[in-house]
Amino acid sequence: MLPLLVGAGAGLAVGASPHTTLVVGLAALTALVLAPHLEWAALAVIGTAVFEGYLDLISPWATEWLVLLLVFAWAVRRAAGPLHEHRQLTTAVPTGIFAVVLALAAVAHPNGYPGLVVCAAYAELMIVLLVLADALSGPLAPLRAARVYVWSCVLAAACGLVTAVVDAPHRVTGPLAGADDLAFFLIAAVPLLLTLRTRTREPDWWTWAAFATVVIALVGTRSRGAVAALAVMLVISVVFRMLPLRYAGVLLALAGTSIAFVLAALPHPIGEAMTDPQRYAETRIAERNDLRETAVLMIQEHPVLGHGPGSFAVFHQDFRAEDEGPADLHLDTAYSTALEVAAELGVLGAVALFGVFLVPGLALRRRWRESRSDITAATLLALTGLLAAALVESQQHRMPLWFIAALAAALGHPAGPRIPWFDGNSSGQVLPRK
Repeated sequence: MLPLLVGAGAGLAVGASPHTTLVVGLAALTALVLAPHLEWAALAVIGTAVFEGYLDLISPWATEWLVLLLVFAWAVRRAAGPLHEHRQLTTAVPTGIFAVVLALAAVAHPNGYPGLVVCAAYAELMIVLLVLADALSGPLAPLRAARVYVWSCVLAAACGLVTAVVDAPHRVTGPLAGADDLAFFLIAAVPLLLTLRTRTREPDWWTWAAFATVVIALVGTRSRGAVAALAVMLVISVVFRMLPLRYAGVLLALAGTSIAFVLAALPHPIGEAMTDPQRYAETRIAERNDLRETAVLMIQEHPVLGHGPGSFAVFHQDFRAEDEGPADLHLDTAYSTALEVAAELGVLGAVALFGVFLVPGLALRRRWRESRSDITAATLLALTGLLAAALVESQQHRMPLWFIAALAAALGHPAGPRIPWFDGNSSGQVLPRK
């Protein structure tokens, strides 16, 4: 710590700006703390993902720096030997297929700098997925990672509620640029809240307080995808008995009360829709549907490999009808992960991307049917809710889907030890079981 303070003082003495000195000092401090510890580096990436907006105020490369430290810590730890005895087929194979399709789409339709930015974002998330799945299968306990994710979401939800009270729109946004982005993080936190209480002697009030904070903030985002995801998770949890009935009942009551409160406290949009439906339909709902229809037109033109990474933000205006009014130029998303990825990477790319999330989910479902544990049920519900929300929101570049897929892959390993294919004492033959 003393060398960092000396370095900061020296930087200020030679005329460096305080902000630059702060950024360099924090980068050095995080490197000293996280690089030697894979578990800490992984938890730092998981816990800070929802605070990306705040991190950008420090440096636009803060998130990438934490990912770099995670990869470095994993490489150092991996050089000493395997972290566990499981094979990572449920993540490595789908991720490899998606990487190949992404490369083919980028080569077939290069889009310059926007395309490179999208490719780099996908590459970063794929690396994070593989590293987290490897770490969660070995030294990092999945329950610990889930708790860190939940508590970070609780804190972000509290920040969002405070900003909603202060700001005029009174919409929960929190540490992220958009309310829909925060809602996507909170969707996964709702079922994972089951992992907070581990001992029966612990008090219930703080668990329910965290639960209420997340659900109220989730409804306060006014995200349609969030409401749809909550409904899907609630129905599945009751039908397949994945959550205790008390938990599902409280979730239904709290979500319903929060929605009713939002409708009562902010009647203007609802009243506008009731008194002048045409005017309301021509604003946000129609605009989002128009973007989705634009994505469909792009898919029809190049159905196999799409228009290339980053193409929707660049070319979607060209596919609008000539008689339509001007759209908001700041809207560069299709408001559907499936449609946007299919427009950019083709149907092959959309299938490959969803395979990255569905294959670990299927393995986790098989494991849940055997163990019926709370953490597997919560993770399976979180993945289901995120996939449901992804159908009406474009969230392929956000952490929740990739983290939950890594968690699902780690929890979905078979209970028995693996049978090695080849090692130093094997000729490659698999011996029959006795």
